[in-house]
Amino acid sequence: MATDDDEVDPAAGIVNPRLSDVFGLVIRQDEVDFVVPHLREDLPLYLDPFLLWKSEDPQYRQLHADLLGFVEEVRRQAVGGQATRAAMLLSEVSEPVELGLGYAAGTKRGSALGPGTIDGIIRTFQQVPQLQTAGLDHLEILALLVPGIAEDRISDLTASVIKRWLAEFTQRHCQQWGIPTTRRRLVGWDPAALDWRPFDAHLPYNPSDGSPVLLAPLNLLRRLPWINYGDYYRTAYAPLVLPPGRTGRAVAKQDVLAYNQAHFDTVRGYVAEREAAADVCAPDPLFTPLRLTTIAKKVKEVKALPTGRVNGADKKFEDLAFDVLSSALYPELDLAGQQERTISGAHIRDVIFHNDGKTPFLTDLRNLYGARQLVFELKNVAELDTEHVNQLYRYLDDDDMGRLGILVARHPPKSSVQRNIIDLHSSKRRAVLCLNDSDLELMVALLDSGRRPIEALRKKYVEFTRMLPK
Repeated sequence: MATDDDEVDPAAGIVNPRLSDVFGLVIRQDEVDFVVPHLREDLPLYLDPFLLWKSEDPQYRQLHADLLGFVEEVRRQAVGGQATRAAMLLSEVSEPVELGLGYAAGTKRGSALGPGTIDGIIRTFQQVPQLQTAGLDHLEILALLVPGIAEDRISDLTASVIKRWLAEFTQRHCQQWGIPTTRRRLVGWDPAALDWRPFDAHLPYNPSDGSPVLLAPLNLLRRLPWINYGDYYRTAYAPLVLPPGRTGRAVAKQDVLAYNQAHFDTVRGYVAEREAAADVCAPDPLFTPLRLTTIAKKVKEVKALPTGRVNGADKKFEDLAFDVLSSALYPELDLAGQQERTISGAHIRDVIFHNDGKTPFLTDLRNLYGARQLVFELKNVAELDTEHVNQLYRYLDDDDMGRLGILVARHPPKSSVQRNIIDLHSSKRRAVLCLNDSDLELMVALLDSGRRPIEALRKKYVEFTRMLPK
């Protein structure tokens, strides 16, 4: 039984909720220079320190200098006989869960550098002759020398050292966008003191669990650092070390790292090549839609599919429709995710989008139907029936999903089903739109003519409203 003390999770019922969703804010991702934070899942992106290094912004270049200052202090302590002090400095490095970056699916989690990784960094500084006398020009080089250091740890090191600046960046944007904040105490690197120091900041928070949130700048994010192990292996190590014709052979990473420690000049040469190609290093976008030709090909595959479940046709339809909708409707609708549910034994697959009201039409859907998210239910059936409509109808609500949903099937609904949809709207003010193969073809035609496929959805909505009783 619920009590007065029970707290309602404001993110409950929202698919892949974002900070803006739970506070009722409209923050369009395409209008801001930070990632609108997702509250339950990490984004598969990392802070790339190379973007600080190549920037012409003096502030970014100073942040890179601070980053190297931290690494240099660790190196200096390690080679100066103060390994314990070096280990203490590294022990403060951890994955900043406040940023929500990484590959944690279904959860947000973080961990600190383990003792083995810390020991590996210290021994590398002590054992590589070139590093006994000089420091690193790029933090990412550690990933080419130390076991346990990969792109996630490079991002963690970067975020930990520049956390003070990230907090300031977050505070500025919270004031600008009216994002609620609370006072928090964090620990950040103090470049002047060459040590970690606590500091206070006013940060937004996840209302589900109260945890603080940091905003990640879009122009510092990549899926892989520009200097990374995989690229080094393919372009530097394999051509130089492996016999001709066998460069595709897989060599254990620990053996490659051992080679790098003994042949540090090879690493230096690779890094110099990456620096020379810095002009083509750019941040990665949050979402890359499929090209028009690919979308058109997938729509043709949809039209060629039989209806029903034979030979997995239903699954193929769902996969193809997901790909088409998620790309064609972007950027007006941002993909929130997909989910499967079962009602009365019937398998149902939904594609769900965040609706930030990016067009007047989508704003109308938010205002008229509370549609902060739009659900597209995929049906590879020869004919929609009333139960299909009712299944979606029961899923709609006033609180989270809103009162408008879209059925995506193969053919237009018959007149009796359409009458049921109109009757449901008249009694409960909930709307169900029906798309079919021809609407997917229309999206392709709109894209091909330079127009936006969201117009196909608007057209369907206008047709629906014209059928409503006056």
